[in-house]
Amino acid sequence: MYYDRLLSYKYGKPEELSIRVTRGDVTSFLVDKATNPSNRQEEWEYIIGFCDQINKELEGPQISVRLLAHKIQSPQDWESLQALTVLEACMKNCGRRFHNEVGKFRFLNELIKIVSPKYLGDRVSERVKTKVIELLYSWSVALPDEAKIIEAYQMLKKQGIVAEDPVVPVDKTLVPSPKPKNPVFDNEEKSKRLAELLKSKKPEDLQEANRIIKNMVKEQKVSHRVSTLEEVNNSVKLLNEMLSHFKRDESTQEDKELLKDLYNDCDKLRTAVFRLATETDDDDSALGDILHASDDLSRVINSYKKIVEGQTIMIDIPGSTASERISQSNYASFGSRELRAGEENIHPALTTFSFPAGITPVPSALTSAKPQSFAPDSPLFRSLSPTLPTSQSSSGSDISLSSVFVPLEAIKPSKECPVTAYDKDGVRVLLHFATDPPPGRPDVLVAVVSMLNTAPLLVKNVVLQVAVPKSMKVKLQPPSGTEMAPFNPFMPPSSITQIMLLANPLKEKVRMRYKLTFILGDRQVTESGEIVKFPPVERWGHL
Repeated sequence: MYYDRLLSYKYGKPEELSIRVTRGDVTSFLVDKATNPSNRQEEWEYIIGFCDQINKELEGPQISVRLLAHKIQSPQDWESLQALTVLEACMKNCGRRFHNEVGKFRFLNELIKIVSPKYLGDRVSERVKTKVIELLYSWSVALPDEAKIIEAYQMLKKQGIVAEDPVVPVDKTLVPSPKPKNPVFDNEEKSKRLAELLKSKKPEDLQEANRIIKNMVKEQKVSHRVSTLEEVNNSVKLLNEMLSHFKRDESTQEDKELLKDLYNDCDKLRTAVFRLATETDDDDSALGDILHASDDLSRVINSYKKIVEGQTIMIDIPGSTASERISQSNYASFGSRELRAGEENIHPALTTFSFPAGITPVPSALTSAKPQSFAPDSPLFRSLSPTLPTSQSSSGSDISLSSVFVPLEAIKPSKECPVTAYDKDGVRVLLHFATDPPPGRPDVLVAVVSMLNTAPLLVKNVVLQVAVPKSMKVKLQPPSGTEMAPFNPFMPPSSITQIMLLANPLKEKVRMRYKLTFILGDRQVTESGEIVKFPPVERWGHL
């Protein structure tokens, strides 16, 4: 690698080193060399070395964008222009991880400060500002998945900072770098041997080829798992460290945006970890590491909500304390959090509802995101991502579902026929059952509640409550909405989707009661009933 040779220029030959060189030292050294104001020309050896270092290290993108942001805002034009050339090279050679870091508000803000007259725009040369605008435009065209880059560029146009799209030469247009090579599948010796075996017509050669392919797939899965768990560990550690220094009244807007980005990273990683768990056998020793990573993510996400957003995060009450507060039936609900008049009297023994990891309570049902708006002290607007609430009752630690979360995209439908729970006035509620249980919880049945509207009237303020015997536990994750548009014969019916988790450790026959309320047109509807047609308990986990 380039950086090994370059380090000798700064620290001497490797065998002569008497100090330990950290990742930050290497990266900082390379960017210093690549952007040195005394350079007479662009130093591509150092630029490529810098790109190599980013690709090599897990924290490479995070470290590098912080260094580049400082260099790009240099008062010396030549240093700033060199830094922009380095940034352009990284975008072409460092792949999606680097794109994701550049596509975050905290870095885009630094670029916008350069061209905005409100910040550094009046002190920066036209050459530098033109280069920044060209880069943002090029990325907005070439990387349509990086929504914040597109939003940042469009904001500059709306503010009149960019009058028209720049003409970028073809050779300067960002061509997204190919996917990084996978060392498992790019083993030249294995690939050559495999090609020879596949050409053979001998059964034993084909069997050996099959074994090689299976081993390669297994190695690739292990490599992916290790990489994901390392990313989780890094993200959790970084967010925890930031939270430990966070003070709501003293932290800057930039700090808050950085925390928000880290929180979003952790939230996305939770889905990735869940997929890993579903792909891992129960007897695999790695399952413990995966579940531990999932717990770490849930804890740090809860910490963010408590410290930054000021939410009260409730947890299950262990031992006898919980049993004293649990009623004869365990309830879960979705829809509006506001209790209807008299509801407390109907269920006086209901325990306090809590919000599981990853769910943000809001004061009322919300079916669409609010438009993003600019903060007064920030050149970029902050992203608002409201989510719908969920509720669950407390439980003993043996059947708790508080830490269980199942993403919709991870659910595989079973061959079981759906159960119709309600079908009147054009409104229908169905239960669809999943094939697999959540990782490590074979006692839990996963079902998707689907509510369809085939009536010519608007359905709104949907609230569903379900109850099971005390020996079981039920939990409803956030719904996809609380309103359904009137039926249009030329469009698919409007629907609401909701994931339901049912824990039944004693494998008893399931009897579930429900209460459904909604407004159909201008008429209030309240229905109660019982669902008993659940799959046989002995088949849960392999439907």
